[in-house]
Amino acid sequence: MGNTYSLRKFLITVAIPIITFWTVLFLFGYPLPYGDDLYFTGAAINLANGGEFTNPFLEGWNAVFKSGKFYYQPPFYSFTLAAWLKLAGISTTSLLFFQYLCYNIFCLYFALLLRFYTFPRITAFCATVLFAAWHCNPNPYYSTGFRQDALGMAYLALGLWLLTKDNWWRYFLGFSFVGSAVFTSPITLAYAIPFGVAIPAINFIYRQKEKVNIHKYFLTRGLVILVASVLVFTLFLLCINFDLQGFWSDFYFHASFKRASYIEAIPQFLKLIGRAYGIILNVPSYVIFVVLFIVTFRKHLLISKHQKILIVGLTIGIILNIFLYAAAIWFAFFFCWVGIVLMISLLGKQTKIRFYASVLAILLYLISQSLNIVSLIGREYVPESEYQKVREIVIDNPNRKFAIDEVAARFVFDYKLPKNTISWNFLKAPLDPMLAKDKKPDVTWIVSKSNLANMVPEMQIEYPRVEFMGRKFNSLPKNPFDVTVIP
Repeated sequence: MGNTYSLRKFLITVAIPIITFWTVLFLFGYPLPYGDDLYFTGAAINLANGGEFTNPFLEGWNAVFKSGKFYYQPPFYSFTLAAWLKLAGISTTSLLFFQYLCYNIFCLYFALLLRFYTFPRITAFCATVLFAAWHCNPNPYYSTGFRQDALGMAYLALGLWLLTKDNWWRYFLGFSFVGSAVFTSPITLAYAIPFGVAIPAINFIYRQKEKVNIHKYFLTRGLVILVASVLVFTLFLLCINFDLQGFWSDFYFHASFKRASYIEAIPQFLKLIGRAYGIILNVPSYVIFVVLFIVTFRKHLLISKHQKILIVGLTIGIILNIFLYAAAIWFAFFFCWVGIVLMISLLGKQTKIRFYASVLAILLYLISQSLNIVSLIGREYVPESEYQKVREIVIDNPNRKFAIDEVAARFVFDYKLPKNTISWNFLKAPLDPMLAKDKKPDVTWIVSKSNLANMVPEMQIEYPRVEFMGRKFNSLPKNPFDVTVIP
């Protein structure tokens, strides 16, 4: 374990292809705009401009939450992104490049983890493609945009890789990054717990071959974990100016209308993965995962102890994902498919079974991504001249307030937003539906036609849909980045 690859060989055969892959996606403008973009970037932009830890774009939400701060999410993403924007400037390109760095960090350190634990090289490439399908989905409704998840996953992968070496300073750094992942994207806790236990457990099992003072071993590592936890929590308190009560009040209130109870978690998860075409697109993935899990742990399969521990840890992570936050279905879907890839790779010398399992897995995954592939094939882009017309309207009305969505923020304004800008997606309080009557006379809406049609159907906005092989897909806009102005 850990001696089956050289860093030089890894760089040439794994790292360079992964970096090249992400570079191509970056040049094509991925990730695509997503509805939460202004929600997740607003506080960082405000901090980068010398403001406080608030998101001035969330007019509807700021009127409801008590603190007036951006306490709806843990602060590490906003502060990390703010530091980047201070350095690189505020623009679409700098935001895209930040995500590009996060994607590379996650995939490279995740690949190092897989190679360290003797999984085949192909599993690293498969994991990269799976991660891209999640974060750079060509269907704009399923992209992650500028959400915090990529940074959280980058911290998690880096932290777990650091834990693979059993010494105190690697444990200190490792658990510091794992903790940072949780204070960046809370759902990573579901995977931080099992892998944060599994990897040190593997280290201890292999360390037993040496003469180790058990008491000293656990005392040292326990103190290191404690110090790392105190450090991360102190950084968290500094970010929120030690206003723990205010943060918890807003964070808990935000979570209360999105997170299901433990009793309702499984029914909600099943409902979410089964809605629309989910019975065909999503459910079979979990069925094949369970089947492969059973096959993998049959006694005659020659699988190493550390690989079994990691597969169990991944399975526990998916279960915790469901109970901690059932709505985070794409986290679970990604790790489900990572598990499928790893377990197929462990079928080893059973060539025929591995072949059929691989073919079945590829077919199932292509089916699960079919709508996204159709969205990519049928999409058309809007000429830059159309966006310029919208900019001229804004220039001619300097004192007007503008409510914009993620499409306008990127393609019309390049994130150089007018001072009187608010987020159209968050005009209303949480869970309140958007209605045509909510359009105030002193606010101009600049939003994509498909967003407007879906969120305010009573306005009867028409927009073209994707057509493929003679069928019209009503859920897929042909021009998802076509904006309209409602004065």
